[in-house]
Amino acid sequence: MYKNRLQEYTQKSSLQLPVYQTFNEGPAHMPRFRSTVWVDGAQYTSQKTFLHRKAAEQDAANLALESILKRVKDEECPLLDAETVFCKSILNEFAVKVNREKPTYNSVQLPGPLPIFTSTLVFDGVSYTGDAGRNKKEAEQLAARKVILGQRKLFIK
Repeated sequence: MYKNRLQEYTQKSSLQLPVYQTFNEGPAHMPRFRSTVWVDGAQYTSQKTFLHRKAAEQDAANLALESILKRVKDEECPLLDAETVFCKSILNEFAVKVNREKPTYNSVQLPGPLPIFTSTLVFDGVSYTGDAGRNKKEAEQLAARKVILGQRKLFIK
């Protein structure tokens, strides 16, 4: 149920689908599963362990959904915060409009079992590092979003 709702949310928001990683923390004869889900550059890990892998994944998805919905509700501009797909374009257009140099990006892949990237950008002489993304493009969008949210008063008029 929660996995379906989380997948529907990511599709409606034009985000990459959630990625789950589940581990058995118990002995082979008595497994105890804990799951982590990555969504929009953030990770959510089930607090408890479960007898079944599916239950652990559902718990992690529920945790992610609750966190995302709370964040969207609490923030002033949920569309800008939820939609990262346009952030680079918005930032580039803003730079042209105010006659500033376009931002430069430096993206790196973090070590680990899953491909996770971070991106740092320089805009107007200041460095900004975005949240982690599942690919280079997403990491750059998240870095651009960091600039936009940090300079919200300049962008929203």
